[in-house]
Amino acid sequence: MRQDDPVKRALMHLDRAMRDQPDRLYSAVRTIQQLLEAEKVPENIGRLRLALGRGQAQLEERARQRQVVLARLQEQPTFFLLTEATQLMRDLDVTAEEREVVRVARVRHDQEQAALRREKEERRAAQREKEWREHTEQQRERNEAARRERVERALAVQREQEETAERQAQRERAEKLGYLAPFVMGALKKAAREERVTTWREIGDKTGQRELSRLTHQDKLTLLETAENKTLPGSPLWSAVLAATGSDDALRLHRDLLHRLQRPAPADDADLLAQITAECVQLRRQW
Repeated sequence: MRQDDPVKRALMHLDRAMRDQPDRLYSAVRTIQQLLEAEKVPENIGRLRLALGRGQAQLEERARQRQVVLARLQEQPTFFLLTEATQLMRDLDVTAEEREVVRVARVRHDQEQAALRREKEERRAAQREKEWREHTEQQRERNEAARRERVERALAVQREQEETAERQAQRERAEKLGYLAPFVMGALKKAAREERVTTWREIGDKTGQRELSRLTHQDKLTLLETAENKTLPGSPLWSAVLAATGSDDALRLHRDLLHRLQRPAPADDADLLAQITAECVQLRRQW
């Protein structure tokens, strides 16, 4: 048989198509069918018929494979099925209906993938939004905590300043009352020696310490307590000459002084005034 023998070439093409080039199988089978129609040599006819049987069997198998792939593709198109179907669509005996199935499946697959991408992007956007909200809330909490800390520090500084100012005021007040105490004690003793009563205004006028009349009740109480610190227990208080005026303020001040010095203090003003009068008498006897 010659090297350019068409039968040999057709058989070689069919073998190659069945082995490596399935998309050319249809054309190889058609070529063998055409050769059979014109072939006269019985040996060639036998070889062609045998080859045709093998080729048609593989074509049928190829067609069944396409149907299986297309059926699965219609149920659920996937990337791998579309890839396989695309290879199968290269066959020359593929029908228009089969191509339409693949086209519809590809459109559906693309739409599903687009929907998945949108859903994925929406989830990402939602996650980013959530993270942003959480970051914003955390930043707000940090800012609020920093603000509270600044306020607390400012309040602490203010409290410290106020306490410092209060302590300074108390020191100045104590120094002032300590400074005034000798003047008051001197005036009280002088009034007792002269057998008379006195008032804060009078003491201020005679000692030149006019601020004595402007002292608060508590300052007067503290000042008298300081002035009487050397008065022995049981001895009459020099401040009795102040209380002997009998005014409500004078009696209240003397009663508070007695309580502070842990001395008996009658609850009734008349009894208290009688006690004060008796103490004034005792003071005069000391001179």
